Amino acid sequence: MVLDAHFDVLLDVLSYRKKGERKVLERRHSQNLKEAGITAIICSLYISDSYLPEGALRNALDQISALKEELEESPELFSLCRNSSEAKAASKKGKIGIFLSLEGAEPLGNDIFLFRTFYDLGVRLIGLTWSRRNYAGDGSSFDPADAPRHPGGLTKFGRELVMEAQRMGMVVDVSHLNDPGFYEVAELMKAPFIASHSNCRALCGSARNLKDDQIKMVADSGGVIGLNAYSPFVSDNDAERNTEKFFEHLQHITEIAGIDSVGLGLDLCDCIGSLVIGDDDSRQKDLFTDHRDAARRFIVPLKKKLSHEDYEAFTGVNFMRVLERVLG
Repeated sequence: MVLDAHFDVLLDVLSYRKKGERKVLERRHSQNLKEAGITAIICSLYISDSYLPEGALRNALDQISALKEELEESPELFSLCRNSSEAKAASKKGKIGIFLSLEGAEPLGNDIFLFRTFYDLGVRLIGLTWSRRNYAGDGSSFDPADAPRHPGGLTKFGRELVMEAQRMGMVVDVSHLNDPGFYEVAELMKAPFIASHSNCRALCGSARNLKDDQIKMVADSGGVIGLNAYSPFVSDNDAERNTEKFFEHLQHITEIAGIDSVGLGLDLCDCIGSLVIGDDDSRQKDLFTDHRDAARRFIVPLKKKLSHEDYEAFTGVNFMRVLERVLG
């Protein structure tokens, strides 16, 4: 299996369905994913600033509803998965398995009872924050100038979410958490946790990346770090934002924590037509234009750089191990 641990594609699904399109996943994304060999994706429920605070819950529910309509329209192509067995079964049938993850607890507000509702709707992973403050804690800012003057770790509600996630059997994701929040999660976790789309701070100084001791903590829990193809997280130097530097992040994690602790968390956004980041619509900030491009220029060439076992581990086995252990 080839698993991408972070894809914001539900933004496209909801946006285009609101404009009257149907089969958005099938028409706009399925061929690209199939040609890239992707067999499972973790789809984030990301909430744009414009919906905050009152519209966060509604928008998250709309994204789930839109996805479920898509699954009814393209049942032979995609399948919602709630555990590893369902993902493996979907793959055997030639379908792409979809896992749902909250990217930030904004839809919950500070209501712990809503957490179970999202679980019942199929959500199986939670990232406590995006790169902003919410009721669960502080996120890691993209720009240091935007960081809170007095950042905090997890709130009481954030700690409750971590404990409830473990009780229900959900995967906790620390990507986008700031450092104090990360260390609190690591202390609270009794199960594997992940950083679905983060790189190495030793190679690129963004606060969105993990320090070496954090990489080790994720690995020691049995968790996995997903390599992020957003180029400002690959290198501080524009000239080094390429596949060679991206591979160095894989090597660095492997040297610190072993090949079993790293996977794919590409976070490809340039291929999501409905997503606008900032005011520069002409940008390409991802290393790859889409999954097909990532496969052609990075994933497939890795077969020559890694052993067969390491290649299988990196492209899917590692994340599937965590999903099987936590979700069943």
